[in-house]
Amino acid sequence: MKRFIMGLMAVIGFASLQGCAQYDTPEYVEVETSETAFVVPLEDGGDEQAKFQSVSYLESKKVALKRIQIVHRWNQTGRMSFTGEWIDKIRVVKVNRAPVTREWDAERDKTKAIWLESRDSVGFSTGFNCTAMIKEEDASKFLYWNRGGSLSDVMDSEIRNRIMQVSFEIAQQYPLDTLRGEKQKIIDAVRKDVVPYFAERGITISMIGMYGGMTYENDAIQKAIDNVFIAQQAKAVNLAAFEAQQKANEKIELEAKALAERARTEASGRADAKVAEAEGEAKSLQVLAAAVKETGPALFQFRQLEIEKERVTRWNGAYPTYYMATGSNGSGPNLLLNVPSPGTVPQHEAPKVEEKK
Repeated sequence: MKRFIMGLMAVIGFASLQGCAQYDTPEYVEVETSETAFVVPLEDGGDEQAKFQSVSYLESKKVALKRIQIVHRWNQTGRMSFTGEWIDKIRVVKVNRAPVTREWDAERDKTKAIWLESRDSVGFSTGFNCTAMIKEEDASKFLYWNRGGSLSDVMDSEIRNRIMQVSFEIAQQYPLDTLRGEKQKIIDAVRKDVVPYFAERGITISMIGMYGGMTYENDAIQKAIDNVFIAQQAKAVNLAAFEAQQKANEKIELEAKALAERARTEASGRADAKVAEAEGEAKSLQVLAAAVKETGPALFQFRQLEIEKERVTRWNGAYPTYYMATGSNGSGPNLLLNVPSPGTVPQHEAPKVEEKK
């Protein structure tokens, strides 16, 4: 009896164990606003697996759901029904379409910088920046080309390498001395090649450019360039000072020439006036001489009459108060005597008249 009971309990335990498989825990995937989700079946037929290689197949698996439940099935791995695990029947693949910006330069990280080489084999690096995004309609194309890789990974690998390749080809065409002035050719070639290349792969590059100066692999090159630049700047400063002084000297010289010319003009004007005046006096003397020659003494008499007339016209009726008396023959002393008033008669003694008796 005891053996029977123990055997029955063993059969009941074995039966209970067969019905105790693992619990199928629900699993969900959240899809963000900037993400596009694709639900790909993992256990479809061979035809479906082949279609996975096409963009159109991925486009058909795009979903607009924001929460997706992962469907499981029990996979028995042993003789007992409870020996196994739950596995996924579908896979949710998300593509993050948010813009990503990268800056590659030697100051940030020399290992990720874009290194180039000039025609004369001088290695250098210059800064590049790039912004890329994935449009909603290009999500299937991006997933097809990148198999679930993120845009950040693509920028740090494929896009960076493509930029380096195109830039290197342009840099190899110029020596270092002229290459510094050819940056525009480099960035134009990069944009012309990189932007359409990745557009075909579902990546929209909205901005790509260069910034900063050149960082050289050999620090001695940078020091030499700095010394040359400093010398050029000093030369430019000295040349500017020399040109400024030269202009100041030219201004002073022009002002001096202007003053000298004005002085010569004024002197010439005065000389011309003197000449004209002398010529006028000479002409008047010639006229007078000709008149004298024609009229004779009568002209002098006429002139004497004019002089006398002028004297009478200007006389105010007063006589001189004093006059100078000199000795005989001009040898005696000079005496200043009063002039008698007009109308007065000198008083002389009247002659004595004898009376007749």
